[in-house]
Amino acid sequence: METDFFADCSKCFALCCTALAFDRGSQFAHDKAAGQPCHHLASDFRCTIHAKREELGYDGCEEFDCLGAGQRASAAFAGENWRRDPSVARRLYASFSMLLRLQEMRRAFVTAADLEIDAALHKERLSLLASLSAQADTYSEENAAAVDQTLKDCRAFLRRLRTALAA
Repeated sequence: METDFFADCSKCFALCCTALAFDRGSQFAHDKAAGQPCHHLASDFRCTIHAKREELGYDGCEEFDCLGAGQRASAAFAGENWRRDPSVARRLYASFSMLLRLQEMRRAFVTAADLEIDAALHKERLSLLASLSAQADTYSEENAAAVDQTLKDCRAFLRRLRTALAA
């Protein structure tokens, strides 16, 4: 089961700089609407201010980590013309969003391995983690409803886990 949560920006369409919105403030030096590329993004998906992000007021860029969701979504849409077709771009951004949620939950479930929990909770954690991993590896729009359900099941498990740990 893959547990590598590192972003590989060289295999991504700079989805964090395109799909996500951000507001001007302490983390970002300008406003950017979701689905619009950052004005510091070059056509090759590289940041034109990468070396100076922090000094130019882009601490949010330094802090953000997609946990590998960006390269997963980009690979799935590599053959599609998302740059010229807004409907394809919306699907790509939705895929990135869902994969980001999956990766965040997967990391939480991997981290939970360090908790002292009973065997039944551990077994359930492993089962849910296997589902999350399989869905992250095979995500498509067709299985979005199943992914939503798995994420709901995971949140319910985490609530039960929090209660068990508080006892």
